[in-house]
Amino acid sequence: MKRRTARQLVRLLSDIRHATHCSTLRAAATNRTIALASSEHEADVADGDDNTDATRDAHQDKPARSRS
Repeated sequence: MKRRTARQLVRLLSDIRHATHCSTLRAAATNRTIALASSEHEADVADGDDNTDATRDAHQDKPARSRS
């Protein structure tokens, strides 16, 4: 095994800390994205019930076109 100098060990420790910090930030960002997507989906589902009725009514009010 290769003997490392103090400078190399300090650099290695710094790199490990940086990598840990980055992975923590990535995990937090991923969790936030999942939470936002979930809340948007719930809002879409809640709005979708109202929009479905409105869309159905709009289609019923339109006169039928002839395909000539």
